[in-house]
Amino acid sequence: MNRFAFLLVVLICAGAAGARGRTDAGVLLDSYAALVNGKVITVGDVLAAMPAAHERLAAQYAGRELEDKLLEKFAAVRDALVEAELVLVDFETQGGLLPDRAVEDHVNSVIHDQFANDRTAFLEALAEQRLTYAEWHKQMKDQLVVQVMRQKEVAARILVTPLDLQRAYEERKSAYALPERVRLRTYVLPAGADAGAAWIERLRAGDDTAVPADVARQDDGESIESASLNETIRAAVAALEPGGVSPPVEVGGARYLVQLVAREPARVRPLEEVAPELEKQLRSAAFARLNQAWIDGLRAKYHVQTFDHALFD
Repeated sequence: MNRFAFLLVVLICAGAAGARGRTDAGVLLDSYAALVNGKVITVGDVLAAMPAAHERLAAQYAGRELEDKLLEKFAAVRDALVEAELVLVDFETQGGLLPDRAVEDHVNSVIHDQFANDRTAFLEALAEQRLTYAEWHKQMKDQLVVQVMRQKEVAARILVTPLDLQRAYEERKSAYALPERVRLRTYVLPAGADAGAAWIERLRAGDDTAVPADVARQDDGESIESASLNETIRAAVAALEPGGVSPPVEVGGARYLVQLVAREPARVRPLEEVAPELEKQLRSAAFARLNQAWIDGLRAKYHVQTFDHALFD
């Protein structure tokens, strides 16, 4: 158990200068944060699981608001630890066993992913956190147990059928509507320019080589929603086919020719196009629902008690 890290976080978060092992409100780090079927989760355990919370929240909040956000984070982390402990208790109650090879593979995977397989950096990190290898190894084993149990009790129970996709698509069809988009090219006409000039007729015929040097050409690189266009320009290009050029229009004291480069008609994305993202959404929602039901069942099955502490008052 990383007692040094617990105290460090408390001192940072609460600004405490008091006795070792207490917050400035006098709360012992060994005080109960929760009880799960007789297993104690201490205030220190919770603080150890949220080492970066203060820095992240302090960048957004200050004073009492920061303290309130830290207390919210404390409660959320405590509840997450309770859930993990419930899973571990249930795994043990069921007589669950993990093959040693599976545990070692998980341990090696974590070292590879988090430390680029640099064992020296890994051991230095353990020393900095005041953790023994055995303590860290136990944490990794527990982490794997929770992953395996969640896969068994939640992920493996999720089934999204083609009918589910079709129903969800019909319910959310309006969300897949795409408005008309256009890509335009504009020509800024100099003062006194002849709206019937030969170069304009050639431009309408598809020849832009005769555009005079004093006519500024502006290309919109990306398509934009027609509804977002200036009303005058929107009306000028409404009936144009791609390549067509509008009559001269005046906007903001300047005169323009507007050429429609491309038009993407309004449409509704079909099911086959949105199916991957829709299935991901349905699976995510099902995972959250089934996971909550599973945890609620474990809470009803085992004794859970949580404790609130005034960490800052």
